[in-house]
Amino acid sequence: MLLSVCMIARNEASQIGAALESVAWADERIVLDCGSTDNTAEIASKHGAQVYYAEHTPNLNVNKNRCFQLARGEWILSLDADERVPPALAEEIRKVITTAPPEKGFWVPRRNWFLGHPLRYGRQYPDYQLRLFRRGYGAFPEGHIHEYLQVRGPVGYLNNPLEHFPYRTLSQYLAKVDRDTDFLAQHLCQQYGQFRTSVFLRQGIWRSLRRFLERYCLWGGFRDGFPGFLAAWLDSVNIILTMAKWWYRSQHEPSHALPETDRVLR
Repeated sequence: MLLSVCMIARNEASQIGAALESVAWADERIVLDCGSTDNTAEIASKHGAQVYYAEHTPNLNVNKNRCFQLARGEWILSLDADERVPPALAEEIRKVITTAPPEKGFWVPRRNWFLGHPLRYGRQYPDYQLRLFRRGYGAFPEGHIHEYLQVRGPVGYLNNPLEHFPYRTLSQYLAKVDRDTDFLAQHLCQQYGQFRTSVFLRQGIWRSLRRFLERYCLWGGFRDGFPGFLAAWLDSVNIILTMAKWWYRSQHEPSHALPETDRVLR
């Protein structure tokens, strides 16, 4: 078996069918359902995927690694339910892995769509993702939600883009932001304990402003029109929202705003 496509999913009934169809050519398609309350698993099974089950964890990287362990293919393609593999990329992947390349993994360019609009600037394209790797050589770190896949050995680059449709509506975007900032606020609690003004000024105000200026001005996000502005501005606001949740936890949930070592000692 040459290629396994690995995907974790939770309540992705509206998207998972199209994602699986875009990789129907793969030797194996594995879906790890992480506590869905809709018919995600049923749809995945109807599209030919092998479906397994795991408990939901806020750090998605944990279940991604579990999904990799279920694969039998010599190569693994890590795919999300909101991503699609176009024919050109599919053909490139097939050609690369059948030539026994010396690389243990490959970065794939990704084209991000925001509310129905492709983002071409602001470093939104090509948004390289390390997704294709030889089984046994790649895994996600599990310390933080935004960590990249790590591959042991040399890596190369593919040319054709992966299509990414993370937010079809503003409501979907806000729901994901709420989930992600909950996790990030808890990470700040574990790292720093109680809310600190110095951290807020350095990582909140300054980092938020810098991220917007970089994405919108320095890296040309303004060339994507209003979608480019909205994507850059909302991304910067996420940092402030994370800080606000950290402050709230410190005020109203003090037991959750202590570093792990302090929790053990007290």
